[in-house]
Amino acid sequence: MRTRVKKICTIGPACRDPAILEKLLDRGMDIARLNFSHGTHETHGQDIRALKALRARRGVNLGILMDLSGPKIRLGEVRGEPVTVSDGQEIRLFPGTESRPGVSGAFPVVYPHLSADGRPGKRILIDDGLVVLTVRASDADGLVCVVEHGGPIRSRKGVNFPGQVLSATAPTEKDLDDLRFGLAAGADMAALSFVQSADDIRALRSAMENAGRIVPIIAKIERPTALERFDEILSEADAVMVARGDLGIEADISRIPVYQKQMIRACNLKGKPVITATQMLDSMIRNPTPTRAEATDVANAVCDNTDAVMLSGETAIGAFPVESIAMMDEIVCRVEADPDLRRPWVERVPAPGRESSEEALAKSTVDISAAVGARYIVAPTRTGQTAGLVSNARPGVPVLAVTASEAIFHQMSLLWGVEALLLPETESETTFLDTVERIEQALLKRRLVEPGEFVVVVGGMPPHRTGGTNVVKVHRIGSA
Repeated sequence: MRTRVKKICTIGPACRDPAILEKLLDRGMDIARLNFSHGTHETHGQDIRALKALRARRGVNLGILMDLSGPKIRLGEVRGEPVTVSDGQEIRLFPGTESRPGVSGAFPVVYPHLSADGRPGKRILIDDGLVVLTVRASDADGLVCVVEHGGPIRSRKGVNFPGQVLSATAPTEKDLDDLRFGLAAGADMAALSFVQSADDIRALRSAMENAGRIVPIIAKIERPTALERFDEILSEADAVMVARGDLGIEADISRIPVYQKQMIRACNLKGKPVITATQMLDSMIRNPTPTRAEATDVANAVCDNTDAVMLSGETAIGAFPVESIAMMDEIVCRVEADPDLRRPWVERVPAPGRESSEEALAKSTVDISAAVGARYIVAPTRTGQTAGLVSNARPGVPVLAVTASEAIFHQMSLLWGVEALLLPETESETTFLDTVERIEQALLKRRLVEPGEFVVVVGGMPPHRTGGTNVVKVHRIGSA
């Protein structure tokens, strides 16, 4: 583990080659993201098989994230594209998948609720705001709009209704179909796009229960309605993604840096992992080096106390996928080496009596590890909860999360500062001390520790019980 902050790479045509995937892994990729807004089940299945084969061959923990597209609204197929519209021009948007033959100035939108959600006087943005419309009228056949800011209109570009609660909610039928496929194929976690309320998260978890496999759910915050209901969404989700792309279109872009810091801080206080995403090194889609602003953006996310940072088009379709992850890894390394990184505004300081006994024990474990100069904090865990508690306390030494579950092993790839160790044999241990002994043998065999070094072990008694982190042991290697 080179960095405490985890790094996510989106898989696509630019990095699908097995040799490129291996280079991404070598340069610091912790999680591979599959974007279900693009591609097919066939291509995603091929990617998952390739990623699973790579991590098995290399003996490493590489998480696989399926990113469900949610109710993303897009244009249909635009005949004669690009079609340029001009300021002041009146055009029509209608629900459909393709342009109407012989009809000009009318564009299809793949969204059945177009007439209901397109309210007169409201703005509609096309292609990330490159084209801006104002709705003049709504009827059964769609919307009559006036072009406020013209430009080219192309097929499949995004359509946004800023500041509105939309009729379509997540997960969509496509999401549910993709979810069933991804769960069966072996994805380790799921992100849900365009979340508007905690009900969306509950609906996705219910679908997982019906499918017979539950994985962590990451809520992508992309709409102002999600910001308004952030606390309830955070309580229901397992993690959060600050998805700044659509959020910057739907909300006031000048406030995106503030929203980012607020959401990261809230996740830190709640003990939930948080991912910072979108356009982090965007210019590296085309260039071998980033802009100074992009390098600073990645660094600021680390300073904000994010758990993970993400590359999208940079690795999926860019000309420099390996250089992109190498640059992100280098920036994170440089920032983490800063001795002044821990700043007051990211410290987790709860009110007295507001911390659970498990949280208090995790923080004490961090203090003890610093006091004795421990090589590792070791967290035997069945669910990943103990490792998550220690991770959220932001220790100065690496955390080794030991689990007998392969599913939990890969899910912990998202946790800040955590390196997971898969030890199926620990499942049979009957006492906490037996587990410590077994872990010591494994660490010595892997040459992760030397006799005489300290590790601080935090876990639960009795072992193999979900939850209940209640014991910490300062253990000197070779002293059993």
